[in-house]
Amino acid sequence: MMCAIYTRKSTEEGLEKEYNTLDAQYDACSAYIRSQAANGWEIIPKRYDDGGYSGGNVNRPGLRELQADIVAGRVNIVVVYKIDRLSRSLCDFADLSKLFEKHGVSFVSVTQQIDTSSAAGRMMLGILFSFAQFEREICSDRIRDKIYATIKKGLWVGGPTPFGYRLENKNLVVDAQASETVKRIFRRYVATGSALQVCRELNSLGLRNGCGGKWKPRQVTRILRNCTYIGRIRSARTGEMFKGRFDAIVDKAIWDKVQKIFDENHPDPGDAPRRETTAILRGILKCGTCGGAMGAIYANYKGNKYRKYIYYRCTKDSKRSERECPLGAIPADVIEKFVFEQLGGVLRDPEVVKAVSGGDSAREAAFLRETEDLAGFWARLVSSERSRLVALLVKEVTVWEDRVRISLTVGGRVIETPCKLKVNMGRRCIVVQKEDGAGGDADESSEMATGLMLVKTHQWLELLTSGTYHTKNELADTIGLSRSYLARVTQLPFLSPDIVEAVLDGRIDKASVTMLMKATSPLWAEQHRQMGI
Repeated sequence: MMCAIYTRKSTEEGLEKEYNTLDAQYDACSAYIRSQAANGWEIIPKRYDDGGYSGGNVNRPGLRELQADIVAGRVNIVVVYKIDRLSRSLCDFADLSKLFEKHGVSFVSVTQQIDTSSAAGRMMLGILFSFAQFEREICSDRIRDKIYATIKKGLWVGGPTPFGYRLENKNLVVDAQASETVKRIFRRYVATGSALQVCRELNSLGLRNGCGGKWKPRQVTRILRNCTYIGRIRSARTGEMFKGRFDAIVDKAIWDKVQKIFDENHPDPGDAPRRETTAILRGILKCGTCGGAMGAIYANYKGNKYRKYIYYRCTKDSKRSERECPLGAIPADVIEKFVFEQLGGVLRDPEVVKAVSGGDSAREAAFLRETEDLAGFWARLVSSERSRLVALLVKEVTVWEDRVRISLTVGGRVIETPCKLKVNMGRRCIVVQKEDGAGGDADESSEMATGLMLVKTHQWLELLTSGTYHTKNELADTIGLSRSYLARVTQLPFLSPDIVEAVLDGRIDKASVTMLMKATSPLWAEQHRQMGI
């Protein structure tokens, strides 16, 4: 009977001694096992020690190693000094008991008479574990009460020292150099309203964070939301703030401004109507440039009504303080619709139809009828049905700047489509390249789109000047455009009449909104020079 001895201590205090409490537990268990030598008990030389780990959970390296050896059949009996050394959680011990029972492993506590082979022994074990859990919870309550009382007195309770302070005699003291960086962060956020912009400015100035590395947006956000910088300590238990016994770095007035801007930039949906936010290509979409996955990110906008948008962005790029991936963020509806359009050519393939219908002839016929109108078919599908269809047919979608490759699960097929990622009316879009490379009637359609944009910008300017919308941001949120894009195109109504006439008559080759926006000088003669007329 191979016996494994498990020992544990909640804190690391005293473990550096030559003979510590883990050694004492091990010796007591070893003596008990030797007393059972007549029954064939033998000690496994390997030790399973967990020094400095709580018994409130099972995330302990020694215990995980013990479980692995039990599953491998190397252990017959688990021996502990007391049952609370193994666990102080009744639920965790129930899971361990199932593991022991499944692999025929017995459990022995040296200082408590526990015999799990009888009903009375199992009942006694449950009672003892209930008391062990009760003791752990009482200790936790005492610790929380002590922390709360310390915070009420304004004393620092420990944890990572906030950037801008240093720790002296367990008290926070303002660091003169780092505190200037903190003040700059608050001032620049009030001016820009963007943690990413503040982060880029700090890095461009060569300022470093507390670890000596480059700033990241989440580090800036953590500082902006930390009430320590106004001389307050927040209780995680109740959310209350108490005056601390240390100096503030920023004024409460600027801190309040920052919180207001932050709340406006990150609105709480609250009771707003819910929208479908399923990222259909999550786990499937890959970045061809960086080689990483493209994760789903969400953006909230509040215009006349609350709206939520989904984008896919390279996860490697999202972890950098400065954007390096050329793909950027791609709207979910754009890439998802593009993928489905490319699947249109194979949806009526016999192999695909059989995979979707599961070999049912009636379902095959229904699927063929539904897919006669592909655009209507995709529009009729709800988000969950789209997800199931894509998951069934698509293995992986890889996006580059000039092409998209779709790997199918059926027959190992690959669909690769040449295309370009462009910005149209402030949104990223995917434009499929013509086979001849010349673009066909692209120039003509581009000129038509440019003329239409000129008409629309006059309408938007009228909405602003008439007072229907008070700001460009309000108008952009309502019509669903990028705020920065709308701010640029609303300069087009001030173009020279000669330029507008030349665009509408087609006398300016390959006219585009981008070209026209470069000719927005208030002087018409300068506009003519820039456009070459």
